[in-house]
Amino acid sequence: MNFLGYIDESYNTHVFTLSCLISTGKIWSEFSRAWNLMLDSVNKKLEAQGKHVISRYHAADCSNLKREFADWTTDEQKAFFADILRLFRRHQVDTVALSINLDEFHQVIPEARTEVRPDLETFLYGMTTKFLIERIADRHCTRNPNARIALTHDRSAYDGVMQEAFNQLMADPNFRYKGCFRTFTSTGWEHCIPLQPADLVAYENFKDAMRKVNPRDRRMSFEMLIDLDAFSGRAQSMGADAILKLRQGLLEAAGNLDNV
Repeated sequence: MNFLGYIDESYNTHVFTLSCLISTGKIWSEFSRAWNLMLDSVNKKLEAQGKHVISRYHAADCSNLKREFADWTTDEQKAFFADILRLFRRHQVDTVALSINLDEFHQVIPEARTEVRPDLETFLYGMTTKFLIERIADRHCTRNPNARIALTHDRSAYDGVMQEAFNQLMADPNFRYKGCFRTFTSTGWEHCIPLQPADLVAYENFKDAMRKVNPRDRRMSFEMLIDLDAFSGRAQSMGADAILKLRQGLLEAAGNLDNV
């Protein structure tokens, strides 16, 4: 079975989340066509109201009614999410997400702010890319070792370190599922419709991980998404215990963080 996975991140100073949305090429083709039709319909309604059209769905902007969504009402926001939910209901997808509690990360590895090279953000992108791929393998390759997975992530300033992390993992003799992964590429959202639903899922996983920082009820949007029969997945969060193990592994492998 061939799968296509689309990766996006969502983060603030407290939590960093990297998420992948996975399905087959056939489903992604159908999903993308339906998504484009939905956006066209939304933009026709906006034009009829004399409002600015949108270029895409962007989770953080839509959720906070900013930028292209600044003149929207909350009713329009809810109606848009309802349209999106109907698309997810008709297309089987699976998500794998990894979140790191950055508050606990800095408590356990305080020197990371100044000593990792070249900088903390680059380190986080590389580290979480490896961990995410390993979790994708745990979820999809252990039960289906003949799976072939092509991964695409939303283009960013960290493309290079993410690609390097992928290459290192594929060269690791201890990574038993390297044969399941075909490619790891980056592209812009404007060229790849699946990155828009991937953005939504990354944002929802991020907001859910934030509940460990600021306790609150789970977002209704996430509740409705995970209740869908066509939506499945696994999300993990790295807290203090997991970060301590990471620190020990880094020190064993590199001697000190200057070499990481």
